[in-house]
Amino acid sequence: MDWERAKGIAGTPWTESEISAVVESYFRMLALERAGAAYSKAQNRRLLLTTVHRSEGSIERKLQNISAVLDRLGAPWINGYKPLAHYQDALVAAVERNVGQTPDVLYPANTDTQPLALNDDAVFVAPPPIEDLDKTLTPAVRRLVGKFDPAERDARNRQLGKAGERFVVTFEQDRLRRAGREDLANSVRWVSDLDGDGYGYDVRSFEADGQERLLEVKTTCGHERTAFWLTRREVDVAAERSDKYRIRRVFHFHNRAQMFEIAPPLDGALLMAPATYFAEPR
Repeated sequence: MDWERAKGIAGTPWTESEISAVVESYFRMLALERAGAAYSKAQNRRLLLTTVHRSEGSIERKLQNISAVLDRLGAPWINGYKPLAHYQDALVAAVERNVGQTPDVLYPANTDTQPLALNDDAVFVAPPPIEDLDKTLTPAVRRLVGKFDPAERDARNRQLGKAGERFVVTFEQDRLRRAGREDLANSVRWVSDLDGDGYGYDVRSFEADGQERLLEVKTTCGHERTAFWLTRREVDVAAERSDKYRIRRVFHFHNRAQMFEIAPPLDGALLMAPATYFAEPR
């Protein structure tokens, strides 16, 4: 019989002090992981057992809930605590307090060391199915996402953007070589890095039959539904060259990156809303 059942509290709501203790422990571990320092998840859970009178399994699920909130924020989370949904608003508030105190957690510690797992089946996945976000996000989560806006943060994070593009270039070259097309692999071009950002796409690649692909890479540390920005130029090129153009969405970049493609017409697969306007006096 575990501690919760013995004390008759299983199924009761977590108190604010219990939630705060677990969130603070999580953020301490996250800081160590970001610094590349060794730590023990099991030891941290056992330490929590001395102050949070819940079962070890219950504490571990709460740690996974914290990962889920960070995932919604487009932020890296602790490897080993896979995001688990269905959490209290009090947990969201506790995460918000800790993010406010340590805003660096919203950014990957070092994108240069992103491991490249290049197996197609593990990395290249189908786009997510249509989802009614009104039914999956609570007002507390919506407010939190609005406050720390992952789409804006990703768009401004040039280091993350470049690392995602490099990831896609390497993936494309490896895919074509495994298809026996060394010639095409050698012709893959990192356009935004070598030629500039004005083309409306980042990478020029190919299918194994030689068909050209123009890839606009959008990278996030968050989940597959994390919002992203598109420029007017990108939208125009997608329409003009719809047979070749693809958005390559890279997600969970810090936590075993995966990706999927979005083909034009973009408004058929994306909910697109104007966020900024170019304006000048009449």
